[in-house]
Amino acid sequence: MARSGKMLMAGMRSVGRLAASRLRGRSGDQSWTDVGEDWFRTLSEMKGAAMKLGQLASQYADVLPPGLAGPLAQLQRDAEARPYAEMKQVLDAQWSAPQWAMVRPLQPTALAAASIGQVHRTQLVDGREVVVKIRYPGVADSVDEDVLALGRLLRMGKLLPLDGKALDGLLDEVRARFKEETDYTRELAYLQAMTAHAAWPGVRYPVPVPALCTEGVLVTEWAPADSIETALDYAPEVRDQIGARLLGWLLQQVLVSGWVHADPHPGNFGFHADGGITVYDFGCVREVSEAHRVQMRRITGAVRGQDWTALHEAVHALGGLGRAADDAQARSALLDAMRPHYQALAAVGTDRLFAERPFDFGDARLMDDTRRVARQELVRWLRDYRPIPPLAFVGRALSGHYWMLRRLGARIDVPAVLDTIALPGY
Repeated sequence: MARSGKMLMAGMRSVGRLAASRLRGRSGDQSWTDVGEDWFRTLSEMKGAAMKLGQLASQYADVLPPGLAGPLAQLQRDAEARPYAEMKQVLDAQWSAPQWAMVRPLQPTALAAASIGQVHRTQLVDGREVVVKIRYPGVADSVDEDVLALGRLLRMGKLLPLDGKALDGLLDEVRARFKEETDYTRELAYLQAMTAHAAWPGVRYPVPVPALCTEGVLVTEWAPADSIETALDYAPEVRDQIGARLLGWLLQQVLVSGWVHADPHPGNFGFHADGGITVYDFGCVREVSEAHRVQMRRITGAVRGQDWTALHEAVHALGGLGRAADDAQARSALLDAMRPHYQALAAVGTDRLFAERPFDFGDARLMDDTRRVARQELVRWLRDYRPIPPLAFVGRALSGHYWMLRRLGARIDVPAVLDTIALPGY
């Protein structure tokens, strides 16, 4: 069956199950569990962009039915692997005889499987333990078909809590990210850049083996760690330490180094009982220009000090103002109109982050109240602002890290973390 046909059938089964459950008076939770398990099997088998969307959807765990969120979260780590014989054909096409001579036979059972490739363990002849990530054959060819079919399906089944524009944005993100991530030479370069420019205490990066890396193969030294599900059983103080390190690492990237890991779903992180973090998968890394970092540091200081004039001017410098951008008088009038709305949003959001020491990221009120106030206070002013495309990925990084901190229930002294970062001009 064609890939689009598989997704269509899964969607029809989902709609049918939910409709039947309503007619029979069955538990909605059980129906969503059936749907989630069906989607896990379908997307795991298909790989590619279809599975990538499932992984991204799992980031909405707090607003998805539990029966659906659980199986989608499994896609982060428990996807079905392809037979090793199939993957060895990829290795034969990617590696020369001298490269094969550097490694001992690979373990045929995959260590992990993901949307673009799967990982096998082995040893180098020098004794180092390594993992070999192998790209699935033909995986890049299906991306446009997958995204088109997924768009139809998600609109029909209303499986995600997103309106049409937001869903279009998510699908565009899947398409663009997937096409970029299929080139493992790019991922190697990103891993090396992060290692060189985004070091942070307690955060570990795998060590690559460049001599064995190709467009379709990435080799790194073995760096085992626990999943976030295991980390949830750590002592609270360990989870707090992990959370503080995640936050400091993120802020250092966005505000100082400029190299940002922009795919922060939990499957790309490993955790350690000593409070350490291992970062995996560098297929989606972005660089923030120094000019943009300067303005984001201004925004950080302005929000912390409740200086709404400085905030407004920094947004203007980033190109975030709309029709008032080129008229100083119009900008001033917009600031006067927006000042109470900035204050209302800060009162339920950033003020709490700075005032509550530590702040409990497990408290859902931060996001719930911020969304509520944003809808009340800001919607009618949206036409006066415009997106800043070069920084869209920064928003994804911030959002993804927030949801990880929320899952961990981390309690963090946010000002103390911010004060550990050397911020030029802050």
